Amino acid sequence: VLEDDLERIKAFYEDQGFIDVVVDKEVKIIENRKYAEVIIYIQENKRYLTGQVTVKGNKIFTTSALREKIKLQSGNIFSPSAVSDDAANIQTFYFDKGYIFCNVDSDTALNAQTGKVDVNYIVREGQVAYVENVNIEGNTKTKDVVIRRELRLSPEDRFDGQKLRRSKERLYNLGYFEDVSFDTAPGSIPSKRNLIVSVKEAKTGEFSFGGGYSTVDRLVGFVEVQQKNFDLFNFPNFTGAGQRIGLRAQFGSVRRDFDLMFMEPWIFGKPLSFGVDAFHRTRERSNESGWAYNEENTGFDLSLGKQLGEFLTGTAVYRLEDTKISDLVGDASGLLQKEAGKSLLSSMKGILTRDSRDSAFTPTKGNITSAWLEVAGGPFFGDENFARLYGDSDWYFPLFRRFVLELRLRAGIMDPFGDSDDVPIYERFYVGGAETVRGYKERTIGPRDTGSNEPIGGRSMLIFNAEHVILITDFLKGAIFYDAGNVWEEIGDFASDTLRQGVGLGIRVKTPVGPVKLDYGYPLNPQKGDKKTGRFHFNITRGF
Repeated sequence: VLEDDLERIKAFYEDQGFIDVVVDKEVKIIENRKYAEVIIYIQENKRYLTGQVTVKGNKIFTTSALREKIKLQSGNIFSPSAVSDDAANIQTFYFDKGYIFCNVDSDTALNAQTGKVDVNYIVREGQVAYVENVNIEGNTKTKDVVIRRELRLSPEDRFDGQKLRRSKERLYNLGYFEDVSFDTAPGSIPSKRNLIVSVKEAKTGEFSFGGGYSTVDRLVGFVEVQQKNFDLFNFPNFTGAGQRIGLRAQFGSVRRDFDLMFMEPWIFGKPLSFGVDAFHRTRERSNESGWAYNEENTGFDLSLGKQLGEFLTGTAVYRLEDTKISDLVGDASGLLQKEAGKSLLSSMKGILTRDSRDSAFTPTKGNITSAWLEVAGGPFFGDENFARLYGDSDWYFPLFRRFVLELRLRAGIMDPFGDSDDVPIYERFYVGGAETVRGYKERTIGPRDTGSNEPIGGRSMLIFNAEHVILITDFLKGAIFYDAGNVWEEIGDFASDTLRQGVGLGIRVKTPVGPVKLDYGYPLNPQKGDKKTGRFHFNITRGF
C-alpha cells in the first residue's frame, strides 16, 4: 500500500508539471516494534511548461479542426494525463465521423533551447467503416426487435459515435437492462464491420407490497403487480415485447386508489404508442394536506402517441372521469359549497414533449420540456367546460464530477367557456408542499375560501425550482434547494403578486425497500396570517 501511495504522489506531481520529481520513503520501527513511522521525501525539481503543440499525419480533416479538440495549449503547465486525454479526444472525433480504425499516438520531447516540453500528436486515420450486420447478444427474454428499434445505427450506415452513444442511452432508458455494451467484429470486406450489441437483462416483473408514510398522505399501504417488458401474446411467459402492464391498489389514512394500466409503445410495428389507464381514487378531507372536502374519482384515460423526431414526441389523451365532491368543511362559504355533488368531465389533451436527458432515471445533463393544451366539454360533451394551457421545462447541468444542478419552470393558465361560469375546484392549480414550493403546507399558497380559509386553487400558476444535488455515495444524495411560486385566482392576475419563496436542505437515500426522500424547507415570505416556521417533507413508499 505504501508503494502505491508513493506512485500516486509521483503521478500527482507529474500532472502538475514536475516530471523530474523524485519520491522516496524511510520507515522506522519504534516503540518495541509496535509502530512504524513513515517518512516520505519529495524532491520536486523543475516545473515544466508546454512548448509547441503539433499534429501530423492528418489528411482528411484539417489541423485547425483537430486543434479544437486539444485542451493542452502552449504555455500551459505540462501534464502527461492531459496529453493522453487530448489524444483520446482526437480519436473520438474521428470515431464519430466513421473512422473507427483511426489511431492517435503522442510524442513528447524536452526542447533544450526553450526548456519546455513539446508535444506532437501522430494521427493514423485509416478508412471509413460501415455497418454490415447488427448482432444482438445476451437477451433471453427481450425480443430482438425491441432492441433494434432503439438503435440509431442500421446495416449499411456509416459508423457514428454520437449515434452509438444515443443508442446506449435509449436502451438504458427502457429499464429492461442493467448493462449495455457495443463491440465490432470483422465483416466481409475490410471497410465493413459487424456491430455487436451485448445486453444484460434486469428484472422487469414485480410483485410488491408494502407501506410508508408521507407528510401529504400520512400512513399508506399498497399492493402492486407490474411487468415493464410485457408480451400479451407470449403464453405462458408473457414477457419480451416491451409492453407495460400494472395493477396497483393503495389504501391509507386519507386516500384509497385502484389503478389498472396497459401501454403498447409500438403498434403495427411503427413508433406509435397506445395506452389505457382505468382508475378509482378517493381522498378524504384533510387540513394537513390542503383538501377541504372529500373527493372521489372514477374514470379512464386513452392515449395515442407518436415519435416525431429523435427527441420529440406528440401525444393525444382522452379522459372521461366522474367526480364526486362531498363532506365540505362546516364553515365553507357559498362559493365552496356549490362545488358539492357529482359531475362528469370529458376532455381531450394534446401534448408535445422534447426529452434530451442522458438518463430517464438519474439524469445528469439535458432537459425534458413539455407543453399541452386540454379542452374539457364543448365538442367532447360532459358537465364542465374549460380550457387549460400548461408548460413544464426541466433542465440538468453537470457542474463537477458528483454535482448536478436541476432547474425547473412550470406555468399554466385555465379558463371556463360556454355554460360554465368557473373551473371546478378539483381541476384548478394548487401550489405549496413537497412537489411545488417546500417549506409551506400542501396546496396552501394562493387564494383561500372566505369562510373556512381553506385553499381553493386558482386559474393561473407559476413555479420555479432550483436544486443542487450532491452524489455522496451510490445510495446517498444530498440536496440544496430554492423554490418559488404562486397561484392566482384569474388569468389576468398572472404574476401580479409576490412569488412565495422557500429554501432548504434534503437527503435522498436508496434503501433495499425503496427510496427515502426527506426535505426541510423554510418559508421566506409566507402569506399574511401564516407562520414563518420550517417544515419537513418526508416520503417513503416501496415494497418488500
